[in-house]
Amino acid sequence: MDPFTIYVTEPAVIDMAIVTEALGDTPHTLVAGSADFATGDCSKCNTALIRSGTHIDATIRDKMPQLQHVVRVGVGLDNVDLDFCKTAGIAVYNAPGANADAVAEYATGVILTALRNIPQLTRTDQEQWNRHKFTGHSIAGRTVGIVGFGNIGRLLYGKLRALGCNRFMIYDPFATEAPEQAELVPLDTLLAGSDIISLHLPLIPQTTHLINAEKLALLKENTILLNAARGGIVDEAALLDALQTKPFTYIADTVEGEPHPNPALLDSPHVMVTPHIASLTAEAEDNMIRVAIEHLIAGKTAQVVPA
Repeated sequence: MDPFTIYVTEPAVIDMAIVTEALGDTPHTLVAGSADFATGDCSKCNTALIRSGTHIDATIRDKMPQLQHVVRVGVGLDNVDLDFCKTAGIAVYNAPGANADAVAEYATGVILTALRNIPQLTRTDQEQWNRHKFTGHSIAGRTVGIVGFGNIGRLLYGKLRALGCNRFMIYDPFATEAPEQAELVPLDTLLAGSDIISLHLPLIPQTTHLINAEKLALLKENTILLNAARGGIVDEAALLDALQTKPFTYIADTVEGEPHPNPALLDSPHVMVTPHIASLTAEAEDNMIRVAIEHLIAGKTAQVVPA
């Protein structure tokens, strides 16, 4: 195997010390660069180490003519043109499962926050001690729908079951069996019957606007819909329309047009937006680097499956 000459496109968020540690004795050279490939000399690099702020498509050949490997520190690959990479013979690697526990923890936390109406808290509520404005709901006994039962979905199931949720509906074309207190159901059945719905899918053509006007019409009143996957899975225009006629809560950790959220989402009292922070724990950040590098060294290329 040729030594890896690695162009790191986002060194501000990819810890170079962890990269060096993960590579160990593997022959390598690191070049600190930038997401637009304008900093550092990438012309002789055979590997690009990227995060979500870097896009890889056919134009990369002009900048990195010797590119053989794209290593995504993270799970989602919607910023990588996989068809181009396949045609060009460029291997793509990612880190599935490396941040799964952090995302499942985030999902659990924001679901509890929404059930207790905490996003509506204002300074006036604090000053006037408006306790009863925040009479919420317990999570125990809620029916949970999990769309995408990969690493994150399975961990979320375990956390919510421990909190007393006793019925789970799962929609996942790849799943062949369901765990205890869960059943595999069609998507429409899940959307119509769940109190809490959590999306954990990759953004691919088949999942783009999977949650559209037709699907949103199936939701019960006061449902909590959580998207900690990719913004394009939910049709935001249809969602904003649906919120005009039916009360439910939408929690989005990722949006269409990221990093520029639709102001109408931010203005809606029924929407809570966080800036793609679900996986952002120090432990998950380091683990994603290590797993991505391990996969590069082992030649374990990425598979597009539920997160």
